[in-house]
Amino acid sequence: MRFPRLLVLMAFMAFPSGLLAGEAVKMNYRDFLPELKSTTLFQNIDDDAIIALLEAMKPEIVRREAGAKGPMPIDVEKGIFCVVLKGKPLDRLEPRPNVYDMPKFNEPGMMMGEIPGLSEMHKSRAPRLKARALSPEPPPKREEFELYLLRLDGEMVTKYHGERLAAAQGQMLRNFLGILAQKVTDIRREKAELAAEATRQLAPYRLHILSAGVALNLAREAAEKWNDLHPELPAIVTPGGSVDLIRECIAGDDPCDVLISADDSIIRTMMTPKYAEGYRIWAGNKMVVTGGDINSGNWEEKLLAPDATFKHQNPYGDPGGYRAVMAMLLADKYKPGLSERLMKHPGHIGMEKNPGPFGNLKEAKYEFGYYSGAKSRGLNFAELPAVMDLSDPKLADTYSTVSFAVDENNTVIATPIAHALTIPNASAHREAAKEFAKLFLALDKEKAGFPPREDVHGKDPVQ
Repeated sequence: MRFPRLLVLMAFMAFPSGLLAGEAVKMNYRDFLPELKSTTLFQNIDDDAIIALLEAMKPEIVRREAGAKGPMPIDVEKGIFCVVLKGKPLDRLEPRPNVYDMPKFNEPGMMMGEIPGLSEMHKSRAPRLKARALSPEPPPKREEFELYLLRLDGEMVTKYHGERLAAAQGQMLRNFLGILAQKVTDIRREKAELAAEATRQLAPYRLHILSAGVALNLAREAAEKWNDLHPELPAIVTPGGSVDLIRECIAGDDPCDVLISADDSIIRTMMTPKYAEGYRIWAGNKMVVTGGDINSGNWEEKLLAPDATFKHQNPYGDPGGYRAVMAMLLADKYKPGLSERLMKHPGHIGMEKNPGPFGNLKEAKYEFGYYSGAKSRGLNFAELPAVMDLSDPKLADTYSTVSFAVDENNTVIATPIAHALTIPNASAHREAAKEFAKLFLALDKEKAGFPPREDVHGKDPVQ
């Protein structure tokens, strides 16, 4: 029996080392028991089990004097690594937020030969940033240490040492995997911070387009054309639910030059006139229900079946979600009592206020969505009665009898579906934003499945 070497040896990659050589010394493992117990590697293992496991593995204890010359006694190719036990001035461990966080360079338990961090940045395509931008504090003063190190290799760690030690060895390997997982998390976070810093630095030199999901393909098509024409000011398209995008836009935390919303009414109620002077309606739409066996003649039967499941987007952040709810609330106009049966059906998914990033990935037989999306993706769908589907401007008064509160400050009243575009007052590239908006408006939206509709409210943002 052998433990899986690959998973463990992944943790033995090169560590950028400026440490110096040491030599093996004859010492008892028990002399270092307090230090061994403080390491991440041997946590949650009984004292006697730690000593018995080490006596079976037979790692060397290496002493390295401060100022000694020569390389650190690790060999990445052979999977040899070291764990710092103690030395001067290594006298205590600082608190660690996560049990698998590795001790810092000047603490006991530090593992030499774990995984490379951003020392490998020269191999990355991430932009190089000045150290001052990422770390305003000066680098710590380099100190020399007298160290005692435990020198191990992958062979002794993964070799099966018998049933008596299997539990302790298994815990040690689980600790290794925890260390590896934590280090990967740390590296991803550090790289994300670098990317975020690069994005902040480059933000003034980009045209920022925030686009509702319903318009995402069109926005990306317009961005491709724009970038061919204007490589000096690339357009960056950020997708999201319209309510969430508007919240981001008015908060001012992230730049926004053009906002493409699935719902014109929330631009009017949440943005004008303080954050935008007006908007342009560029298309209409209607709500449908997609599913493999649903059609315009059986949708009611299919949705009300005891084993039916149906979902929609998050109504608190996405107009596609609250319009699905509005369609169900309007069902009473089609057949009295139908709204409650739909809204309270046990298979109705998607009303959670905070569903998390994977909330809409729950499986369902049917889904409420836009006609344009169903057409462009080639999905089978059922058309709903006009009194429910929010498509007919002549039924605006009927639609307005239902509403949905997206938060404590904003309640959306149902209106005929109109997708809209605006340029926020805070746009850093107003003239370029107007040119991009014209490029977007010139696209063939009917070919993409959008019913035609045009109008201007307030000041036309593209004029």
